[in-house]
Amino acid sequence: MDDLLVLSVTSLVAGFLKGVTGFGFALAAVPLYSLIVSPLQAVVIAQIVQIAQAPVEIYQNYRSVNRKAVVLLCMGALVFTPIGAVLTTRLPADVMRLAICFAVLAGLALLISQFRIPDGKGPAITAGAFAGLLGGLAAMPGPPAVAYFLGRGADKAASRASLLLFFAFTAVLALSIMIIATGSRALHLDIIVASAMSYPASMVGAYAGTLVFQRLGDAHYRYAALGVLFISALLAGAKGIAGLF
Repeated sequence: MDDLLVLSVTSLVAGFLKGVTGFGFALAAVPLYSLIVSPLQAVVIAQIVQIAQAPVEIYQNYRSVNRKAVVLLCMGALVFTPIGAVLTTRLPADVMRLAICFAVLAGLALLISQFRIPDGKGPAITAGAFAGLLGGLAAMPGPPAVAYFLGRGADKAASRASLLLFFAFTAVLALSIMIIATGSRALHLDIIVASAMSYPASMVGAYAGTLVFQRLGDAHYRYAALGVLFISALLAGAKGIAGLF
């Protein structure tokens, strides 16, 4: 019963965060899922729940998606996610977390300074590549993709819808790589059951988050997204420092 409560409450909160911003589900869910399952299994559950959410999210938001940008982001992620997954087996995890922390904070500084990312294929593919690399390294594909849309000054509906679609793609890609790399350790009956138990609460949270999103102006959406990025940087940095010392 305690495990079910943790799964439900965590999924509710993570779903709400994703409903508001279009990202951040794994950021909230994985640390708390890890209280009752291994870190690898926590990541797998988060990915499965996000994949299960995707059909409803895409149906509700497909009209607002910037299709060209999402395709280019996916192209970059498709190449670099496997590279990140390989590097994570060869490089110290805590050093990588600190590097990610500093990279996200540097990106935040640029966004706060109103830095504008130019149009074109290059910036989108580059953002997708970095998202894939970070996704493979530390299950954190969010910051580069979020920074790309915020840096282009995209309106909140297009940003959120595009992020929802892009992260559905990265979740499928990351889960596929984990299953290939670890086999039954990543996906077995207990994980499928836990994911199924988490899904209803995640959808309730997403619905509540969507209602909040609809009341946000573009500026408030930007503040919310920047806040979640800042939290992700702090969590990655804190975990890296704790691991080193």
